[in-house]
Amino acid sequence: MAPLKKAIEALDPAPDKKNQLTLALNLLSELSEQKVAQFTEKIESDLRTAGTIENRTVPVTEILANHSEYRAYVKSDAGKIATEVMSAMKNFLAGGSDAILDGIGKLVTTGLEAIIGAGSGSQQEMKSYYIVVQKFGMVRFDIRAWSRQIEANGITSQIETCMAIVAYKSSVDVKKLSFNSFLVLYQDQLAKIGIPEADWDKYLTEAEAMYKKLGGNTGNDQAMEMESAVYRMAPGYLYGTLWEDLSKDVPKPVLSNLLKN
Repeated sequence: MAPLKKAIEALDPAPDKKNQLTLALNLLSELSEQKVAQFTEKIESDLRTAGTIENRTVPVTEILANHSEYRAYVKSDAGKIATEVMSAMKNFLAGGSDAILDGIGKLVTTGLEAIIGAGSGSQQEMKSYYIVVQKFGMVRFDIRAWSRQIEANGITSQIETCMAIVAYKSSVDVKKLSFNSFLVLYQDQLAKIGIPEADWDKYLTEAEAMYKKLGGNTGNDQAMEMESAVYRMAPGYLYGTLWEDLSKDVPKPVLSNLLKN
């Protein structure tokens, strides 16, 4: 697996195909960049409105860091993709429990492998977010990924799929999240990422202590009470074209003609 530009530079098509392939690859690169820009805008919009009636997801105070990249690979590299991506993501999220990060990594890996293996000539998207209790704080981790299968003579020897990934790390605003909602959502996430039920008490106790340390309200303040609302997007779940309809987010197939020739 290599960054898309390096993979493009490694191609050496026949002279009669060079112009056509160069145009197709430039479009592919531009489309990947567009997806990164689109995901960046969507995640930042989600974070700005998180915790409101329109966006019932875990609220945040501010964005702490972000990471984006797009890559290209052939089938023989497919097994390495999710592993390498999650290795980078774990460094991005350093500070949380290894078991929690491993669980998140496994679930995200499942999502990435699903969109990668969705079939030739297709493009798929995935999005997900998680709550991570760190030593001195609590963060929300958002990730969006896009994968496009390529069918083009002269390209597939080096590139068969391209993928764009954007991730954000933000501080959780516990003052806008009721205690009951927090515990319910966090317990549900523990189950989704594969943490054994016997260990839930340990992680929930740690999460409760951090919630209180950060000034969370354990009372019944209705202004902070959100558990009565249905969370449209709960932490620890996979969403996307293979799990729900995200057709509005999928760009028009501007490469369809070039990449099928």
